Amino acid sequence: MVSAGHQAPQRPAAPPCPYARLVTGDPSAWDAPTAFGRLREQAPVQPVVLPGDLVAWLITDATHARQALTDTRLAHDMRRLPDPRQGFGGRRYPDDIFSGQGRHLLNSDGTTHHRLRKVLAPLLSRTAATRWEPFITRTCAGLLDTMDAAVGPPDLVADYARPLALRTTAAILGIPDGVQHQLSDLTLTTIRAVDPDDPTVRRQRSELFGLWARIISGKRRRPGDDLLTRLTFAHGQGHLSAEELVSVAWGLFSGGLSPATTLIASGAIEIMRDPELRDSLRDEAATARLIEELLRITSPFPVSVWRFALDDVPLGSTVIPQGAVVLIALAAANRDPAVFTEPGAARLDRHGGHLSFGLGPHYCPGAHLARLHATTALTALFHRFPGLRLAVAETSLHRQGVLIERGYERVPVHTGGNAAKAEA
Repeated sequence: MVSAGHQAPQRPAAPPCPYARLVTGDPSAWDAPTAFGRLREQAPVQPVVLPGDLVAWLITDATHARQALTDTRLAHDMRRLPDPRQGFGGRRYPDDIFSGQGRHLLNSDGTTHHRLRKVLAPLLSRTAATRWEPFITRTCAGLLDTMDAAVGPPDLVADYARPLALRTTAAILGIPDGVQHQLSDLTLTTIRAVDPDDPTVRRQRSELFGLWARIISGKRRRPGDDLLTRLTFAHGQGHLSAEELVSVAWGLFSGGLSPATTLIASGAIEIMRDPELRDSLRDEAATARLIEELLRITSPFPVSVWRFALDDVPLGSTVIPQGAVVLIALAAANRDPAVFTEPGAARLDRHGGHLSFGLGPHYCPGAHLARLHATTALTALFHRFPGLRLAVAETSLHRQGVLIERGYERVPVHTGGNAAKAEA
């Protein structure tokens, strides 16, 4: 007990964190390319403070990013760390869902990852993706009809990019019509959660995976010609565990929904800025180069899935310490001026070189489908509406999520009339 007139001794204040915060201000208005660029100028490999106060090592230049993407000492599976206090230390953080939830391609390594990928490879090959081109084309046409009939400015996200991504992904997986929107809403809520431990978020996460269990159970009773049925068969043959079946299905749905929406909406904004890019959509070869540039500039996944250093990992003049959480800023590597001339511009004389799909064993298995999806969607959009333009100032557009989910909330547009009206 402290006597009258005396104050209890004050505990010394904790020293301030010496590292820069990656996200400052309003996350919805955070300028990721500028923030990444400034950090790259300071040091291409350095520790930063992520949302939720997690310290992670961030890699922002292309050379070190390529090295890190293929370095087996940087594991996707945090359970391989020798000390359980390392990694996330038992806590939850924003954007941790792909690292901490279930067992799938994004949080597995080695033989487990190879086994899962072997199951998926034939289902997501170039040939398998191409069979969906007519479906994507028809879906684009129907959505564009609805946009054309809208009374006010349609929203490129809600009226085109997201429903297209949802319908395509649901069709490929074989998701029943009656649960598609619920599944989409719960998935996006889970991915975007700022506080994963919030009771509402925990309830929604439980509801999401309960819904997946029901969908898969229904697929066992009523198999179809779809990817979920094939995964269910693979589970029955012992190639996937029950946990892996649900996790892989959820990962595929998430990967088909959010990045595709971001790429189409962000890509359209880039094209609306530049008449030359619009004109390139008339030529197949130029369109292919444009899609690669849009993938590079927009980087639908701004950062890689989190990795964990199994040992001290030298990168250039820096050593990432054993146990560290590591993020590879794909969006920063894709705009590294040491590799790309005019890194912020879409140049049609460039030929690939981006890291948006990763590199090495963890290269995105859905890359063929993503390219087809974006090519079909953007070509159809600007053929139908050659005069497409933003209905608001670009500075008023805001994004959702933090690092992994960085899609636009809304993109209101003026269609400027369809192709037939333009020719009349």
